[in-house]
Amino acid sequence: MIKIAAITINHAHGEMIRKALESFSVISNDQPVEVFVINNLPDDAVKAWILKHAPDIHLIENQHPKGFAENINHVIRQHAGFDYYLLLNPDVVCLPGMLKTLVKAMEADKKIGAAGPQLLNMDGSVQPSRRRFASFPVLIMRAFHIDRLFPRSSLVAQYLMTDTMFEGITNVNWLTGAVLLLRKKTLDEVGLMDERFRMYFEDEDLCCRMWQKGWKVCYVPEAQAYHAHIAAGRNQLFSRANFQHILSAVKMLVKYRGNITRCYDNRKSN
Repeated sequence: MIKIAAITINHAHGEMIRKALESFSVISNDQPVEVFVINNLPDDAVKAWILKHAPDIHLIENQHPKGFAENINHVIRQHAGFDYYLLLNPDVVCLPGMLKTLVKAMEADKKIGAAGPQLLNMDGSVQPSRRRFASFPVLIMRAFHIDRLFPRSSLVAQYLMTDTMFEGITNVNWLTGAVLLLRKKTLDEVGLMDERFRMYFEDEDLCCRMWQKGWKVCYVPEAQAYHAHIAAGRNQLFSRANFQHILSAVKMLVKYRGNITRCYDNRKSN
């Protein structure tokens, strides 16, 4: 039997994470899953809710808050016996069949290292969760919110893949980590998330390394989930989250010597 672990991080998300866990209990009926919830900050209300309504959930309580990558890596290192790890943001509501559809796609093609569903805004419109690797101009535009002044920019459209029609399972450069199914065998080869990225870009970096090693990253629009998309770093220019976004963008540029797009352009043949 396929073994799957789902990991979500609670950072004072309150009612939102409870809705996420309730939705996940529905889709887990199709595919047995062990769920790990990380209280990145003390949260007695969420702890009490889990103990009462979902006692099978593994609750991890941090003494001090950690970055996204560090939290995810900790669970994978401590619980290495799974075939897949599903990363799940606390502001996500999973739709029936989502996990089953993702697993089916990855089981059918053993070279898929990561797969993600179609993410929907709460009004039902599609979020651009599948993307191309960012060029230097796009990084600058996004980091300093310049793209909001030019919403029809062809550079941004290309980056967000709003210029692309999707029919069925599609290879993409990278997927956002809001909902992301990762193959353990792939992680064993390419490594876990880079903990130097405390917030943002750890998902893009991981997908980049997958392509470099000959693994695929696939968008599976038949699988769906709602995503409230808090995106503090995108919504508040002068915020700690946006500072982290800019800092991670710089780290990404340094790591890939200013040319992130070559991760896909120079990928190994599959």
